Amino acid sequence: MTRNFYKKLMLAVIFIFLMGSSLSNLTFANENKQQHKQVIMVVINQVNYQDLMQMKSVEDIINKGGVGLLNTRTAGKAIIPKAYATIGAGVRAEGNWTSSEAQPATKENEIIYKTRTGQKVPKGGILNLEINQLISYNEEGEYGATAGQLGTLIRNAGLKTAAYGNMDVGEENRRPHVLIAMDQWGRIDQGEVSRNILIEDPTYPGELRTDFSKIYNYIKENKNFPALTVVETGDITRLEEEKVNLSPQMYEKHKKDTLQRFDDFIEKTKKLVDKENKLLVLVTPFANQEDRSEGYELTPVVMYGDGVEKGLLISDTTRREGFISNVDIAPTILSYLGIEKENMVGQPIHVVPGEKDYLNKLLETNEFVVANSNNRLPILTMFVAYQIVLLIVALFMVLFKRNISEKYINVFKKFLLSGMIIPIVLLYIPIFEIKNLFLYIIAIIAITFLLSWIVNYIENKMEDPLIPIIFITLFTALSLIIDIIMGTPLVKISLLGYDPVIGARYYGIGNEYMGILIGSSLVLLFASKEKISIDKNIILGLLIFLIIIIGYPEFGANVGGTITITAAAIFIFFKLFHIKLGWKQVIFAGIGIISVVSIMAVIDVFFVESQSHLAGAISSIREGGIVELSMIILRKISMNIKLFGVTVWSKVLVVSIIVFAIIFNRPPGLLKGVIDKYSCLSIGWTAVVIASIVGFLVNDSGVVAAATCIIYLSFSLLYILIQEPHNV
Repeated sequence: MTRNFYKKLMLAVIFIFLMGSSLSNLTFANENKQQHKQVIMVVINQVNYQDLMQMKSVEDIINKGGVGLLNTRTAGKAIIPKAYATIGAGVRAEGNWTSSEAQPATKENEIIYKTRTGQKVPKGGILNLEINQLISYNEEGEYGATAGQLGTLIRNAGLKTAAYGNMDVGEENRRPHVLIAMDQWGRIDQGEVSRNILIEDPTYPGELRTDFSKIYNYIKENKNFPALTVVETGDITRLEEEKVNLSPQMYEKHKKDTLQRFDDFIEKTKKLVDKENKLLVLVTPFANQEDRSEGYELTPVVMYGDGVEKGLLISDTTRREGFISNVDIAPTILSYLGIEKENMVGQPIHVVPGEKDYLNKLLETNEFVVANSNNRLPILTMFVAYQIVLLIVALFMVLFKRNISEKYINVFKKFLLSGMIIPIVLLYIPIFEIKNLFLYIIAIIAITFLLSWIVNYIENKMEDPLIPIIFITLFTALSLIIDIIMGTPLVKISLLGYDPVIGARYYGIGNEYMGILIGSSLVLLFASKEKISIDKNIILGLLIFLIIIIGYPEFGANVGGTITITAAAIFIFFKLFHIKLGWKQVIFAGIGIISVVSIMAVIDVFFVESQSHLAGAISSIREGGIVELSMIILRKISMNIKLFGVTVWSKVLVVSIIVFAIIFNRPPGLLKGVIDKYSCLSIGWTAVVIASIVGFLVNDSGVVAAATCIIYLSFSLLYILIQEPHNV
């Protein structure tokens, strides 16, 4: 009996211990579950900061959180579904309204979904029944994005996603926010996106509006702790659809009422976020039609909550305070949740702490960015047209010089010089912050005329055609090098720089000024060598310095430019040391280029804090292998072909080639005589040709790099030719 008693007692103790452990583990698990970080993304589409600042709770979030302007570029022509798909993919993605439809996981929809995909269905979840279409679009698309990559990585980490709301119009199913929360098979774990989340209201345009009380209650009472919740507010988009049917006064009234309802929702949601381990992301994926038509395509993005200081948002994608890309949002959410990103080109966003007026300063900067973006095409078109006219007139003057008065040639010389001066004028003129197009053009003409007169005056005093060429190229190359070392404060705001609205590049040196820097530097080095004795080792040292300036990730960060200048430098090395060109030299050049790019890649990946495009490309290739590499190459080729047909730069490049083809033989002996007379400068000219060809081949906008590089060959050569007698 005693033995049995102790036996039972022992079993009871073990049972109690196990039960206690289970309860303890359950409690710990629940505590951990409560401590899981959560992101609530609220999407309010087609608004701007002026709209947001009308709402008190949003204004409070803006004043206490991180704010920025979002580049909304997508694959191909931008439309709303693509903008949402891009956020969810972390790569510029494809999409359309059909492939962004979503349905609750009812038995009927479950059967359809399983028939189409063969994938498991989350109980009580949301399904994108057109997911296979979306997958096909992106497989065939420009960037090979994986739609739903954000949701996939969250699911793979054992966490859940949720989605609420819609922007349905009439009978149309419009639920693109599912493209942010879903996984790659179009599944969301929980949520409500059906018409049940709407209120039928005959007094509201379109008669449907969002039931924000329902959405708030769903979020508040959700005990499944989704890691990511995406809320589509929807009403502003519905209002924009009906704008054509509303008087201006009624449109403003309905918009004000809509923003007020949204403000009430944000006020309550903010209280949830004020608890620990929650991050609120307020994002506008796409600008409204009126803003887009005026060039205001950068949209608001606000972050508030756990770990977010007040200030301006920034990422390694842009390296520019206040500006981020839509591809940065998914990596930011993953980083917050402690999940490593995969197959995404974006970088996590962080905050640069700001002072009181940081938002106003950002909006002022945006005004300048928009003015620049709007002025870019007309001014650059005029510049290219002016170049073409100069090239054609100069050709006729070279061909028919005997019949042209010396007086006209002396006048035209000033205009030829201006062809090389305008790029440097375009670098400095943004300092004056001119927004008006007419005043901008007047300023360019005035400053260009003044500089042309100065260099022409110097030439008349010194009676040497090389002096103005040296002066202009020295000023150009030195200005660009100093600007790059300082972080490109001038290049980034120049019309020949890069446009945050387009979003092709945000930092370093773009292909326009890369071509200008290489062309001006090569002509400068060898025009100077014509005047003074420069040791060949000094020239090579300067070329190596130029390679570093263009290629180093913290400076120019231009891979195509690095290859271009390296190819030109190797050619110059062969010429300076009188090495004949053959297959061995070509192989040596290839090895040299690969070595330089490899060194820059190692520096970028292992030694630089803010990694550049090169490190991003290497990371993508490492993840995607040969397929990703081939896509990058094909994308660059495709972009070059596309640009050649549409960009104004291709016109000036073609005209330059035609002009060279003619003066190569006509007048007989003239070009040969100039090359013999200026044997050193001719090496620089040939190096410019090499750089233009290589630049054209290896850059995704190579036609631009080639066209700007060749400016300094075209105008310096023609400037000398029109002053040479025909009996050379």
